[in-house]
Amino acid sequence: MGKVNRKNQTLRTKFITSFHLILFKSVVATIVIWLLMLFCINMLFSMNKLNPANYYERQLPAIENYIDDVGTTLLSNNQQDQLESVIPVEGIDYQVIDSNGSIVYGTYRTKPLGDTEELKRTITAGVTQKGGGFVKYYPIKDDLGTVQGAVSLKYGLSLITANPNNKWMILLWGLLLIFVVTPFLCFYLFSYFAGKRLSEEFEQPFNEIIESTKKIKEQDLDFTLPTISSSVELEQLTQAFEEMRSAVKDSLNRQLQLEQERKEMMAAISHDLRNPLTIIQGHAEGLLESGKRQQERLEPYLQTIIRNTNYASHLIADLNEMALVEKPTFTLNPKQTSINQFVQMKGEEYQRLCVKKCIDFQYRMINEGEIYMRMIDQERTSQVLDNIVTNSIRYTPANGKIEWIITMNPDQSISLDIFDNGPGFSSEQQQRVFYKYYQEGSKKSGENGLSGLGLYIAKEIVKKHGGEITVNNREIGGAHVKVRICEL
Repeated sequence: MGKVNRKNQTLRTKFITSFHLILFKSVVATIVIWLLMLFCINMLFSMNKLNPANYYERQLPAIENYIDDVGTTLLSNNQQDQLESVIPVEGIDYQVIDSNGSIVYGTYRTKPLGDTEELKRTITAGVTQKGGGFVKYYPIKDDLGTVQGAVSLKYGLSLITANPNNKWMILLWGLLLIFVVTPFLCFYLFSYFAGKRLSEEFEQPFNEIIESTKKIKEQDLDFTLPTISSSVELEQLTQAFEEMRSAVKDSLNRQLQLEQERKEMMAAISHDLRNPLTIIQGHAEGLLESGKRQQERLEPYLQTIIRNTNYASHLIADLNEMALVEKPTFTLNPKQTSINQFVQMKGEEYQRLCVKKCIDFQYRMINEGEIYMRMIDQERTSQVLDNIVTNSIRYTPANGKIEWIITMNPDQSISLDIFDNGPGFSSEQQQRVFYKYYQEGSKKSGENGLSGLGLYIAKEIVKKHGGEITVNNREIGGAHVKVRICEL
C-alpha cells in the first residue's frame, strides 16, 4: 500500500474536532445573540417602552404622601375618583377601610377586618404577601394622629403586572423565547452546515469509487483513481482500491498474455509435430512403394523415421516437463547432497559427451579441497546443467573448449558458471533466450531438432531453487551462462 500522508486526520479525529468546533461556535454565537437581546431589552426599558417589575412599588411613596395630606377625608365615598387619580389602578388594586375594619370603597374585595385592634396589627405588619401579590396597609389619621382607618394597596412585582395591556410585551416575550431556543438553534445550524461539509467531503471519493467499480465491471481498467487526502481512512481506501485495480489489470493482462502464449504454443506444437509426422509419412509411403525394389533406400529412410520419431517423443517430453514446472503445486525434492561428488559425476559425464565432438571440457571447484554438503534437488539441478551444457556442446566448434566453474558462496548458495568459445549470444538472444519456443534467428522450433523449451524449463527450476540464471558474452569471445541456486 502507498504511503499515507500522516498530516491528514482520521475520521474519528475529524468527527471529534467537528463536534468541538460546533460546540464552541454554538456557545460563542449564543453569547453574542444573548448580549444583543439584552441590549434590545435594556433599550425597551430605557426608552420607557416597558415598565420594570417594581414600577408600581415605586409609586407607593407618592400615594402615601397623598393619603397623609388628605387624611380622614378619604373615608368619604366622594373621594374615590380623586384617590383613583393618584393611584394607578391599572396596576394597583386598593381598598379604603374604616376604623371598624369595614371596606368603604375600592377596586377589590377581601375579607373585612374584624376590629380596630386587628387593623392596627395589619398596619404594623407592613407589606405582606397575599393571593399572588403584595399588600400594604397605610393608616389614615386625623389631625391628632389617631388612626381612623387605612388604605390597602395590592400590587405585583413582575413584568406582567407592571405592564398590563402593553403591546411591547409581545416583543419582550419573543425575545425571551429566542433567548431560550438560541443554544439549540445555534447547535442545530452549525451541526447542519458541518454535516453538509463533511458529506460533500466524503461524497466525492465514494462517487469516484462507485464509478470506478462500474468501469471495472465493464473491464475498463485504463484509469487511475486520484488520491484522496481528506482523511487517513479515505486515503487508505482509495490507495487500496487503486492497488486492487492495478492488480486486476495486471491479472487481466497476464491472462491475455497466457491466452496469446497458449495460441502460439498450439501453433508451435502443431508445426513441430506436423513436420516430423509428414516426414515419417512420406518416408513410410516411399518404402511401401519402392522399398523392395530399391534396397539402398531402406536404411536411410528408416534412420530418418527413427530420428523424427525421437524428435516428436522429445518434444512431447518437453511439453510435459513444461506443464509440470508451471503448475503452482510443483515443488522440488531436496536432499542432503555432497557437492564434490555431484560435480565429479556430472563433470565426467560431460567429458564423455564432449569427446565425440573433440571438445575439451574442463571443470573445477573453487576451494575444492574442502567437503561441501548442501540441501538441493540433485535431479532437477542435473536437468538444468544438462540443458546448458548440451547447448554449449551444440554451438562449440570442434576442437573448442567448455569450462565449468563451481563456487560455494558464503551465503550457502552455489554459483555454476559455464563458459564456451562458441559464437556467443546475439543481443536478441540475450533478451529472449529464456522465452518459450525461442529459437535463434528466424528458425521455428523443430527446424533444428530442438523444442525451444530447454532453457525456459531450466529458468523455472532455478527460480524454484530461489536462484537466478543469466546469459552473457565473454570478452574474449564465446558464451557465459551463470546459474546461482540456493540451499533449500
